[in-house]
Amino acid sequence: MTPLYPSLIDEQIAELPEHMAVPADRVLMVFKGLTMWDAMREAERAHISNPEAWSRRACLCGEWTLSYEVRT
Repeated sequence: MTPLYPSLIDEQIAELPEHMAVPADRVLMVFKGLTMWDAMREAERAHISNPEAWSRRACLCGEWTLSYEVRT
């Protein structure tokens, strides 16, 4: 079912410059932890083959977020 109005995230994704977009053949997986090591451990638990090979990272309000572009 297609929503009547696009969601905020759909609008934001549509506005991304091409160089920042996730390629069509990949999925962005995001893991969080109190430390960067905790976030990598969560990625490893989700069977990310190389948890050290994150594509983006951020530390906001004391919580680490790591993202991985995974081929589909």
